[in-house]
Amino acid sequence: MRIGLLVVLTWFAAYGDVVEQGPKNSAPSGLLAGVARADITPPVGMAQLNWGSQTHVEAVGVDPAGMYVTAIVLASGGQKFAMVDVDALFVPGYAAIAARVAATTGIPAEHVRLGATHTHAGPVVSVVRGPLGVDFSRYQEAQARYNAMVADKVVGAIVEAHSKLRPAHAFGARGTGTININRRVRAEAGRPAAVGRNPDGFVDRELVVIRIDGADGKPMAVLVNFQCHGTVLAYENKFFSPDWIGPMRKAVETAMPGVTCLFFQGAAGNQGPIEGFTGDLDVPRRLGSILGYQAAALALGVETVKREPKFEGFVESTAFQAKQHWRVSGPRDATMKFTTKVLDMPPRQYSAKEIDEMATAVGGAETKAEAAKAGGDPWEIHQAEARLRRFSDLLKQWRKPHDPTPVKVRVQVMRLGDVAIVSMPGEPFAEIGVAVKKASPFAITMFCGYSSGEGGDYMPTAPEFVQGGYEVQRTPYGEGAAEKLIRETIALYGEVR
Repeated sequence: MRIGLLVVLTWFAAYGDVVEQGPKNSAPSGLLAGVARADITPPVGMAQLNWGSQTHVEAVGVDPAGMYVTAIVLASGGQKFAMVDVDALFVPGYAAIAARVAATTGIPAEHVRLGATHTHAGPVVSVVRGPLGVDFSRYQEAQARYNAMVADKVVGAIVEAHSKLRPAHAFGARGTGTININRRVRAEAGRPAAVGRNPDGFVDRELVVIRIDGADGKPMAVLVNFQCHGTVLAYENKFFSPDWIGPMRKAVETAMPGVTCLFFQGAAGNQGPIEGFTGDLDVPRRLGSILGYQAAALALGVETVKREPKFEGFVESTAFQAKQHWRVSGPRDATMKFTTKVLDMPPRQYSAKEIDEMATAVGGAETKAEAAKAGGDPWEIHQAEARLRRFSDLLKQWRKPHDPTPVKVRVQVMRLGDVAIVSMPGEPFAEIGVAVKKASPFAITMFCGYSSGEGGDYMPTAPEFVQGGYEVQRTPYGEGAAEKLIRETIALYGEVR
């Protein structure tokens, strides 16, 4: 027996450093985590009305990437929080979903956050998009059934993730993604403002990842946060697809076997893909893979526990080597705190000049529509009708009596140790996300738009109002809203310190 013990000790002395230290060698952090995923790929034949310029109503195929909901539940110090990545333009039915989750798991309803990836290639019924004269009733019924199924899958994924809670460690990193660009093309040389590629515009290319490891040292989940519209696929596309987000998740999971990747869309109101508005599925696959491997490279370098090289003498070899193996000194802080606040934002008010100019635009669109019909070209007719519909809808909205009631927006801040996740609904401009991240007192901060709660639609910054364009034309917020949101959100950091 003594000889056997001596052999074991001799083996550890010679070979004990072959396996590096990591989370498995750390004391518990106090964090528990669980992840789960469910398939929400819609059937072909449902409406896919995401674009005013499209000529089709139904999707005829499904991107092999599929569409999913992915849930992560985090628990620490008696607090629990659930976040769900949903392949959708937006996620309806939040209140009912959160109530069901609370009743089933005990996670407070306000601690349930649903984040839409904002793909524009999912199932949507919109009577103001697509060809005119379509009976939408059967599509609306199918959409209602699909929405109910998605709600069930979201609840189920959270419940499953909750049942899988196990000891974990977490931390994050910041890097650079390269697939986005400012999308607000300026009006110039007689051309109106448009949505496209503006290389001179403000762009936020910060890529943020949070890596979660099990106590056994194996990576469990990677949360990715980046700001880029899911508009690589556009009006020519007839496939249900997660757009570039699906290939991004696949790339992370391929690079890190055993990991489940979740994506949380950033402040993408004025951020689009560097290449987009296509019907070619290869383009989102390529762009998503690029960002996915950029995210994986970041995540692979994250240290979820406190770990550093320790000098432990020298080793005689061909070279005289310093022995500096990496050793774990302990877990990272896993304190979890949460706060939320509903902000009152100034509403948008249109001047008499703006309304008159839009009325003139409607008149011009009517003239062009008549000319297109006389010409007989189906595509020109369709484009003219789409233009007339867009201007007419805006004019109708702008002519409504001004309502001075503040527009409500819910902001949430969740802290996990030295990591913070800030979220809000709607489509904030990138400048908002950058300002909130820069002011954060935490080492790693995600800023997520497109999240559940009160509020929604585009939120431009004050200087953008004079530039006009799509986002400014339809925003429900007045000038000063973005700046107020930034101030109020930064103040919330103090409540989770």
